[in-house]
Amino acid sequence: MVKKHIQMIMNWLYLIRKGMMVQKWSIAVFHADDIIVSAKILYDMNLDIPTLQASNVTDVQAEFVADPFIIKHDLQFFMFFEVMNKASGRGEIAVATSLDGSKWDYQQVVMREPFHLSYPQIFKVKDEIFMIPETAETNRVLLYKAKQFPTHWEKACELLNGQFLDPSIVEYAGRLWIFAGTAERNLHLFVSENLEGPWIEHPASPIIRNDHSISRPGGRIIVSGDHLYRYTQDCYLYYGSSVKVFKVNVLSESEYEEEEVSQVMSGTHKDSDWRRDGMHHIDQLKINDHQWLVAVDGHMFKKSNYFAWKLDRMIAKAFS
Repeated sequence: MVKKHIQMIMNWLYLIRKGMMVQKWSIAVFHADDIIVSAKILYDMNLDIPTLQASNVTDVQAEFVADPFIIKHDLQFFMFFEVMNKASGRGEIAVATSLDGSKWDYQQVVMREPFHLSYPQIFKVKDEIFMIPETAETNRVLLYKAKQFPTHWEKACELLNGQFLDPSIVEYAGRLWIFAGTAERNLHLFVSENLEGPWIEHPASPIIRNDHSISRPGGRIIVSGDHLYRYTQDCYLYYGSSVKVFKVNVLSESEYEEEEVSQVMSGTHKDSDWRRDGMHHIDQLKINDHQWLVAVDGHMFKKSNYFAWKLDRMIAKAFS
């Protein structure tokens, strides 16, 4: 107990002396001609100004925005993403809308819980709309169903029990599959014939073991012909460093094989660039045979005085 208190005091002294580094995440949306956007194309694109950032959030005081997922419904585009609420200190899910995929308007927070929410993968099954956000704090993977789209949601069921990070669902070969990371640097794979389950862990799972560079999902899994493309966060150097893509060559109830294609996103290292220090998420919506709508996020580290950061959160909570 004494050792714990001494360590706590040392941590406080360090924060007073050195300050703290915080990640400021923002989101960009753009059109692309290829299913896989190369790192060079992304680096060269004119993305100097993010499409959405914390200052665009109007109903809560936001620390950052991240993890965008896009869906088209009734001739309109909807983007769901994490908002880090300064007052609650937790991630909440918000929505922005667009008629053309280029100009986006922030709407509101649509989902908040007494636990952290992020990575709101949105998808349709027949005529119903569902969402699987990350709910690792509850030690469960929860399925939400739109009661009144896009603003009202209800819990439908529990899909998995366990502290899984960024669970990513995809339909392939007549079955549903969930890829989910863990804090132990593993990537697990589950399969089911029905959305509500039962979900069975694949015999080869975890398909990645103890590898911080390729085990955490980095966005929606893309189906193209007979192959899947799996995006993964590279957290080897630090969280939010870059994103790689893998091509899944074999996926059945008994087998799994994949190969690395390339790194597709990373920081620009340009001064004052909103994505200077890294990127960690990508989502793609196919618009037609030759065009995709792509949403990504990126961040820059900013040094902050710990007590100023803490006071900012306390003020936000007091006036929320």
